[in-house]
This record gives sequence, structure tokens and C-alpha cells, in this order.
Amino acid sequence: MRPFALPRVRSLNLHAKLMLALAVLVAVVAGTSAYFLIEHQREQKFSELEERAARISDLFSRSLALPLWNVDRGAISAQLAALAPNPEVVRFTVTAVGYGVVAEVKGARRADPAHDVVRVRAIEYQPPGDAPREKLGEVRVELSTALATQAMRDARGAILATIAAVVATLYAATLVLLNGMVRSPINRLEEMVDRIAAGNLDVRCAVESDDELGRLAARVNAMADRLRESTARLYESEQKYRSIVENALEGIFRLHRNGWLEEANPAMARLLGYDSARTLVAAGTREPDKRPFTRQQVEGLFERLDGSGEIAELELPLARADGTVIWVQLSARGVADSRGAIVRLDGFFADVTARRQALDHLRRHRDELQAEVAERKRTEQELRASREELRELSWHLEVIREEERKRIALEVHDELGQLLTALKIDISLLQMRLAGNPEAQGKTDAMRELIERTMWMVRNVANHLRPAALNFGLVSALEWLAQDFNARYYIQCTVVTHGDEPVLEDARATAIFRIAQESLTNVARHARASHVVLTLRSGEGFIDLEIRDDGCGFDRDAVSARQRGSYGLLGMAERARLIGGALTITSSTSTGTVVALRIPLPDDVQAPVG
Repeated sequence: MRPFALPRVRSLNLHAKLMLALAVLVAVVAGTSAYFLIEHQREQKFSELEERAARISDLFSRSLALPLWNVDRGAISAQLAALAPNPEVVRFTVTAVGYGVVAEVKGARRADPAHDVVRVRAIEYQPPGDAPREKLGEVRVELSTALATQAMRDARGAILATIAAVVATLYAATLVLLNGMVRSPINRLEEMVDRIAAGNLDVRCAVESDDELGRLAARVNAMADRLRESTARLYESEQKYRSIVENALEGIFRLHRNGWLEEANPAMARLLGYDSARTLVAAGTREPDKRPFTRQQVEGLFERLDGSGEIAELELPLARADGTVIWVQLSARGVADSRGAIVRLDGFFADVTARRQALDHLRRHRDELQAEVAERKRTEQELRASREELRELSWHLEVIREEERKRIALEVHDELGQLLTALKIDISLLQMRLAGNPEAQGKTDAMRELIERTMWMVRNVANHLRPAALNFGLVSALEWLAQDFNARYYIQCTVVTHGDEPVLEDARATAIFRIAQESLTNVARHARASHVVLTLRSGEGFIDLEIRDDGCGFDRDAVSARQRGSYGLLGMAERARLIGGALTITSSTSTGTVVALRIPLPDDVQAPVG
């Protein structure tokens, strides 16, 4: 037979727990209070008994001194017998020095000597005069604690009975109050919460008070309202999610780590050639070889998830129901269990077979295009090398041409000029001999004038082939060019210089002069200007040449398109490039045209700023 066992506290309801806690609390408080009260009474009783024994012994020690001095046994016994009827008295004993027990009186009751209260006092006699006190004997008082113990037992019983009655009354009153104020509202609240938990979100708890239970009921109602709203939103979100999943064009699925497909949407079934998502999932469940992902693909996918936690735009082949293969681009995230291990993945994919075929086609075209580009680059490099060779050849021809012009100019100036000078001298001598012949004199004058005109033309041709002023420096050549421009086109041309004139090699100085000459020619032909300023500025490491006019300006792009193939501006830019310079041209209808040339100087040529 199993012994009786109290029910586990955890299985009790709240009401029982409160009552049990109250009973334990009251019992502990009452028991502790009763214990301390009884102990206090007990100590008080024993203290009173000891004080009584001390007073009796003191009384006998003073009252028995004279009878004991006279050895009056009757008087001693009479005094002892006067207090002997006291129920607490066990025994009174008087002994004399040298005689032993003189008198002894016993009480009506005899208790255990171990619990008696014993007091012994000396009996002394004070003789008349100044004689010292003399000890005659001792008195022994023994009192029993039995009555005090019995009184304490009776008091303990009364106190415990009173406490039991109070606890019972308090328990009953508390039980009634808890039933009406706590248990019933809690039961109603519990019933409402159970109905809410069962799915009935329209029920509401009655708020009957403003205490904690009332506030709890109000909070439960608020919780039910929010739960109903959250449920409605959740249902709406679920419908949206389901609609998105069902109507998505991409295949959406959930794949278990063992390879079987847990969920799929209709788009995935269509992409893989199945009638419905249920058919797709069931086919893989019945026949493992019908699963869309092979074992190797599943292992590879979960290895990627274990490493990075997600898969982004992975392309892989999948087998359709009819055995054909399509290429898909897959993205997925891992789903972990309670221990943190990835056991399944949620993913989606799109059919990229056409794109992959297009990419393959593009790759082939890219390879062909790369080959063509490589061939074109090689051709361009050859053309660039040829162009550099042509530019070098052009510069070489330009140098040769300038040298040839210089040589022809020198020959024309020196040889033909000398011949014409000699011819002029001969004509002068001939005129002196024909002084008397007017007709012959007129002929010689005409011949002399013709020779002078020819000499002027020779000097002009020589200067245009190569100005003699170049032999005296760039500044002199520019000043001659300005003077010739003024005389030829009646347009004011001014030369302004800044800094010292650098010493340049003949080819570079000639190129600068030709650029200035071509700029002035363009001004004369097209600008309709009234004033031109040539500014030569030399600094540390560079030379700047600026030709500025106040003409009508021009559209450089239009001029380049209209005069394609002409020397013009292209020739100026090419001359500047060949000598390592940079040519810029700016033009507007309001300010005219500015041709600016900057040429870096070699390290061995210095042009300090003036």
C-alpha cells in the first residue's frame, strides 16, 4: 500500500497555492510568536521561583541566628514549619557548625531533585559590642519546579488552541474573500483566454474593477484586439505571399538536405515540364531519379550554403520531365534548425537557356571581334608608324625645302643680282657714250628702268623664298613680315616683344616665321581686319607667339569642312607639332581671332624675361 502523499505544489491552482502560502505563513508567524511567548513565560516563572527561594533563604538566615545560638530546636522547627505548607517547598534543612543537622522540614510534594531550585545561606550571629560576627551554621532551601512546569504546559495548550482558532477563522475568511474577489474573476479571465487561444478573437473579458485583475482583463482585451489585427494582417500578408508565389514567373522552391523537394510553385512546375507543383513534388518523392536536382548538385548547393550562408546567381543545368536540359540561374538562402545546422534551403531560379545560348553566340562573336580588333590594332600600329615616318619625312622635306629656298634665294640674290648690277653699270656706260643720240638715250633709259624693276623683283622673290631678315634673328624677321604686310595689304600690323630674343636653330626659327606668315595671309584673305598685333614673349623654357586681329572671326569647324584637304590651319598645326610646340586658335565675331603658339625651349637655350 502506497503511503499518503501530498500533491505537488506545482500541480495546484493559483487559489490553492495562495491558501497554502497563507496557511504556512500564518502558521510560521503564529508558531514563532507562541514559541517566544511561552519561552518568555517559562523564563519568567523560573526567575520568580529562584527569587522566592533566595528570599526564603535570606529570611531564615536572619531569623534563625538567635535560636541556633541557643540551640533551640523547637523554635527552629516552628519557623521552618510555618512555610512548609507551600506547595512549591520540597525541603528546609538547618545545620549547625559542629552538630550537623539541627532541624529538617519536608513539603507535601516531592519532585525530581534534578529540576529543584536550591539555595544555601550561612547563619551568622552578631554578639553585643564590637565582637565579630560568628557563623553558627547553614540553612538549605529546596523548591520544586513542577508547578511552574505544569502551568507552562497549560498555558502552551491554551495559546496553541487560540492560534489554531485564529488560523482557522482567518483561513475561512480568506477563502471566502479569495473565492469572491480573486478566484471567480480569474476563472472568468482564464475562460476568456482559452477561448481567445482557441481562435475566437471576438470575445472580450469583463472589466469589473480597477485593481490588478481589472487592468489584466483590460490588457487581455487589448492583446486580443492587437492579435486580431495582427492575424488579419498576417492573413493578408499570407494571401499576398501566396499570390506572389503562385503567380511568379520564376521558379520558387524549398529543398531538403536529403534532396527531396518539399515545396514548389506552379512556375517551377511549368519550367520543368510538369502539370502542377503537386505533381512535381510527388514525382520526386516516389522516384528519386525524377528529382529536379541531382545528388551532386544538392551536395554542391549545401556546401556553398555551409560556407557563405547564401547562393547568388548560380547557373546550373536542370533536367525537365521529358529529359531535355535547361539552364537556370539560381539564388538561395539556408534555413537552419534549432541547433543552427542548415537542413534546407529556400530558393528561386529563372530559365536562362536562351540567354546562355545568346551569350555563347556573343562569346563566339566576341572572339571573332577580338581577333579583328587585334588585327586592326596591328594595322593601326603600322599606320601610326607609317604616319610618324611620313611626318618625319614631311619635316625632312620641309627642312630640305627651306634649305632649297635659302639656296635659291641666295643664288638669285647674289648671282642674278650681280648680273643685273653689272648690266646696269654697262647701260650707264652706254648712256655716257650715246649722249648725243636722243633716240638711243631714250632706249637706254627704258632699259635702265627695266633692269631696276627686274632687280626689285629679284629682291622681292628672294625675300619671299627666304627673308634675309631671318639671318638677323626671329624678331627682325617678324618686323620685316609686319612691314611687308602693311605695304602689301594696307592693314596696320604691330610687333610687340617681351623678354630677350632667344637664339634658335634655323629650322625652328623658320617654322615660327612660316606660322606667322600663314596667319597674316589668312587675316588678309578672310578677316577683314583693320589692325593686327604680333606678340613674341620669351620666358624661362618657352616662347609664346600670339597673332591677334580685330576682324570678323570664323567658325573653325565650318572652315575645316569647307577646305578639307587644303594646307591652311592643318599646315600650321603640323609645323607647330614638328617643332614640339602647341597651336591653339580661338575666334569670335565680336573680338576677332587669336592664334597662339607655345614652343618649349631646349635646356641649352635660355630666354630670360625682360
